[in-house]
Amino acid sequence: MSHPLLASYRAQWPRIGAIIAMIVGGATAMAARRLTKPQILSAANLIALMAHQYEEYVYPGYFPGQFNRGLFNSDSPRNYPLNPQTAMVINTCLAYPFYVAPVLFPKKSWLGLAPVLVGWSQIVLHGIVIPRKAGARYGPGVLTALLLHLPIGIGYITSLGTSLGHERSISRADWTKGVVGAVGSAVFGVAVPNMVMRDRNSPYAFTAKQMGPYDIEAIEPA
Repeated sequence: MSHPLLASYRAQWPRIGAIIAMIVGGATAMAARRLTKPQILSAANLIALMAHQYEEYVYPGYFPGQFNRGLFNSDSPRNYPLNPQTAMVINTCLAYPFYVAPVLFPKKSWLGLAPVLVGWSQIVLHGIVIPRKAGARYGPGVLTALLLHLPIGIGYITSLGTSLGHERSISRADWTKGVVGAVGSAVFGVAVPNMVMRDRNSPYAFTAKQMGPYDIEAIEPA
């Protein structure tokens, strides 16, 4: 049995993230004069991440169902291969530091470039790959990727050449490190935790709402 606070956080982290996003937005606005443009845009990208997670897990919120059942055709989609414990670890313990890093270390351009590339990859993942495999027209997460991650990423890249401490365009080394960072995030921040933590007997299960139209418990006869 997990601690009650952990159990509560496991169930509510996307909503808590939405609150954190508002705090980050307000703090960024208050500190804007002391921040470089890339820092502000990296903070905006962090906020976009939390909005993206809200779209995936709260409203409409049925990414877990589409991922487990639609993409992997799981016979236990409420907890396999993705389960709430894995989702919490991936989306908070691993993703938050990845997106916070370029705010704290703005002179390392590749630190900001890596999450930008990850955000852009969400367009392909949620807009094409998963919906096509699931036979759907929409994948929860694609709207925030298109409306937030895409323009914020473009703004971040174009700002690097003019902002304080960034008097040249992105170097080839920055691009290389950014791509490696993005790929590394996908592998070690998503794929590996999912593989290591997957468990058909996991006691952690997504809700019927998070399954959406992919809830086999709701469509199979009792």
